[in-house]
Amino acid sequence: MDRRQSLLCLSTIAAHALFPHMLARFALASEAIAAAADEWRPELVSPAQGAVLAEVAETILPETDTPGAKAARVHVFIDLALARCVAPAQQQAALAALDALGATFLALSPTERQRRVERMAPEPLGLLRELTLLGYFSSEIGATQALAYDAVPGGYRGCLDLKPGQKAWATR
Repeated sequence: MDRRQSLLCLSTIAAHALFPHMLARFALASEAIAAAADEWRPELVSPAQGAVLAEVAETILPETDTPGAKAARVHVFIDLALARCVAPAQQQAALAALDALGATFLALSPTERQRRVERMAPEPLGLLRELTLLGYFSSEIGATQALAYDAVPGGYRGCLDLKPGQKAWATR
């Protein structure tokens, strides 16, 4: 996938993610999942693929000094985005990539998982990375713990310099 195609896909997904129905559905699913983690019912992926998807997202954005993709329930967002915002050909490529990784992916060490994810075909990997980043940094965890959070409404302060080591800003 070249840069132009990546930007087109990301902008399409970002535009769809702004639809209230999808965001409301993601919020409801996240709340329900937080209450009962074993009761998530994926829309597009199978339950087995959902387990692999959660680990792929965590491999892309692992837990460090901030929570990782699994803690932010990014796999739920990716499933919704794939089901509702992605062309069928890209859906099938992503599902095939999850099937190719298979259940054996869950038993691998984090280092080996990273190697397997890096060896994935560029098309589904690029899409899964984009969705992981979009889902994580638009989640409450990503926006408030990984990024500096400034509640809106607030005063406008344009073009602020960041101090060395300061987190980038997120608004909600």
